[in-house]
Amino acid sequence: MKKIKDIIKYQRFQRKRSRKEQRKRNCHKLWRKQRNRHEQGISREAVYRSNRDRSIRWQYKNIVYAPSIFNFIGNTEEVVKFIQQIEEVYQRKRKVFVELKNVKEIDYGAIVTLLSIMVKFRSSNIKFNGSFPRDHKIAELLINSGFFENLSNVFKEEDRYEISKRKSDGIHTHAMKNVDSQLGARIIQAASATVWGEERRCQGIQRTLLELMQNTNNHAEIGKEGEKHWWLSVNHVKRERKVCFSFVDFGVGIFKSLQNKPENSKWYNWATKIADRIRYGDNKDILKLMLNGEFHQTVTGKHYRGKGLPGIAEVQKRNQITNLRIVTNDVSCWFDNSEYKKMDSSFNGTFVYWELNETNGNCKEN
Repeated sequence: MKKIKDIIKYQRFQRKRSRKEQRKRNCHKLWRKQRNRHEQGISREAVYRSNRDRSIRWQYKNIVYAPSIFNFIGNTEEVVKFIQQIEEVYQRKRKVFVELKNVKEIDYGAIVTLLSIMVKFRSSNIKFNGSFPRDHKIAELLINSGFFENLSNVFKEEDRYEISKRKSDGIHTHAMKNVDSQLGARIIQAASATVWGEERRCQGIQRTLLELMQNTNNHAEIGKEGEKHWWLSVNHVKRERKVCFSFVDFGVGIFKSLQNKPENSKWYNWATKIADRIRYGDNKDILKLMLNGEFHQTVTGKHYRGKGLPGIAEVQKRNQITNLRIVTNDVSCWFDNSEYKKMDSSFNGTFVYWELNETNGNCKEN
């Protein structure tokens, strides 16, 4: 046994060490008391989520905060800025943590956009994670969307995804690269049953879906076809007899696609051809011409045939859909009110929202 030469010095060391350990125990006891007081009235599930978020969050340097009003329709510019920040992290191939705890309001357009971004990261083998919102209703919406359920899943760069398969009220999310008329037919059957209580034909919904799928397939990637996914989220609100549709593609957007048309395209040199119509205009004026069908006739010199976004605008005018909203590049449009806005931020892609309700045109099945 080793002889201790300086007993007094050793005893002093032990007392100091004991006081230090006691301070640690007192601090931990105080922390535990404060934590218990804070967690009073909170469910175990919510406490678990909070602890989970705290333990995961420290691993991420790139943290992007979602806006408190996470609403693509009502707060478009803030949501577009948020998407831009995530896109910048993706371009650097870095993992990201999306902070959602302060979200007080959310819509289905924002949810499907978040889902599509999450799959984009995961299919590129880049870590993507996020926190639970403090508001339990918003947390429930995100859980029902399949967002948290799929955070840890491994996605491959496939042609087709189905994120949620809920059979009652809730979000159904599909993603593909090509046109799928059969999927459109199934969606219309379910939507008409929600709105009218029976299956009906909805030519407006069918045309809108096919036009958007075709546009993504042909124009989302410059010089290539079928390279970008389109994402469709369908939310059935049975208590209001309404179905909400949100469609998004992360391509280049309408105006960037127009700027890169080859010489053999009918849209080549379009800016010169419409110069007399819009001498000092910007993209919001061009989108207005498009939706009115005047852009096609001015550029090509041929009668407008009702394809693409102008065709969807016609569907709205015939009251086959309602509440049409469009966001592409630096322009947002609320077609019902003829409201076109130029944004400070730019959305790399196209977002389209519309609704089906009891007042919209339809045909009963025989």
